[in-house]
Amino acid sequence: MPELPVGTVTFLFTDIEGSTRLWDVNPDAMGRALGRHDEIVREAVAAAGGRIFKHTGDGVLAAFATARSAVQAAEAIKR
Repeated sequence: MPELPVGTVTFLFTDIEGSTRLWDVNPDAMGRALGRHDEIVREAVAAAGGRIFKHTGDGVLAAFATARSAVQAAEAIKR
């Protein structure tokens, strides 16, 4: 696991929009989707050299040594 960056750090915060409603409507599907979401985010953050330091239920907080690497992770997550 990479060390947390030091100095100037860029943070990436993710959140699944409308997740509360989705949990209410279809909790089984949401559970599967959240598992896939976490996998995608974990892989994208690691590939960009970042480190997840907190999970927030349906989101994560990650730290990166550069803004460029945070943007690369965000773009990969979006794709």
